[in-house]
Amino acid sequence: MAPQHEHPHQIRTTVDFALATKPYVHEYAPETTAATVLSDALTAFGTVQDGTTRYFLFHSGHEVPPDQTVRQLAGHAEALHLGLRTQTTNG
Repeated sequence: MAPQHEHPHQIRTTVDFALATKPYVHEYAPETTAATVLSDALTAFGTVQDGTTRYFLFHSGHEVPPDQTVRQLAGHAEALHLGLRTQTTNG
């Protein structure tokens, strides 16, 4: 019998951000929401929400809803690649 991995169904998630020198990479449980991934990525990139910039994730040409899960985004794939985008707001 093969040894059981502690987290056999983790999805390797990569987030690219144009203002960062390297991508954020983390293994997430399939039920993790995009909101959690976004929050973690912003922390990893040292980005602070200042109220004038909106940060959001992008996948396959579309903005990712915060409640969508890593599994919904990745489908049957073992890895997920997202982009972090910004939108300046008036305020």
